[in-house]
Amino acid sequence: MIIKEAVYVYKLVGGHKLAWHGRYHTHDTADYELHLFLEGSGKFLLNRSRYGIEGGRLFITKPREFHSILPDEVRRPISYYAVLFEPEANEDREVLSLIEGASGPITVESRDHFLVEELYHLARESGAEKQRSAAYLLLSLLFRWCGQAGGKSPEHGAGESSGYVDRALALMRDTLREKLNVRELAGALGLSEEHFIRVFRRRLGITPFQYFTRLKIEAASSYLAESRLTVQRVADHFGFENPFHFSRTFKKCTGLSPIEYRRTFAGPFR
Repeated sequence: MIIKEAVYVYKLVGGHKLAWHGRYHTHDTADYELHLFLEGSGKFLLNRSRYGIEGGRLFITKPREFHSILPDEVRRPISYYAVLFEPEANEDREVLSLIEGASGPITVESRDHFLVEELYHLARESGAEKQRSAAYLLLSLLFRWCGQAGGKSPEHGAGESSGYVDRALALMRDTLREKLNVRELAGALGLSEEHFIRVFRRRLGITPFQYFTRLKIEAASSYLAESRLTVQRVADHFGFENPFHFSRTFKKCTGLSPIEYRRTFAGPFR
């Protein structure tokens, strides 16, 4: 498995990001591409089909399949990961067969979001060991996603509890710039703080506070890579107490300080 490119796009609405990432295009005879959408509203065009975009939906495009991304609401911009990869003909025959058999959108588990985030960082770092780790992670995810009957992965926790978690995730994404605490989130859902934490952790494996913090850091990483905003401005933008608190949390989540991250992943504006 060869990973050729990995990108994270935060709040795609228009401008140069849309012109590049949303363009109607195809890839050559060996390249596949996955798009995992985290939030937003729009359409994913795949050949002659048009699918709705929503959080937790994954699309895998095959060689020579035309595709594009069309945001349809400025109020609900799209955030997503995209990974361009080439399966190796002999070693990856089994997963290639599963990919070829998959069609349309695949629904992934909420916790997979952070596995794809890890994949993104590994794929963008230099060194053979990091690239191998990224390839193995991608391979395991593809086996699980494409091996599910009908291309669907079941969510952990069903019924009313699952509905509470889904509402919490939507609320978190809508309030990334605010300093909401777990008690306030639980109150907005009509739950006690203890019950909310228990339900959330059962579903996603981490606490609501940890998840909300990682969402903030994920969005902040895009600002650091694609803008000239100072670390302090980025920290303020996402509701951190001060740049020191932001830097400490950022390094804990990504393994790099904000300055190191910008130096490693900065976009063409530099």
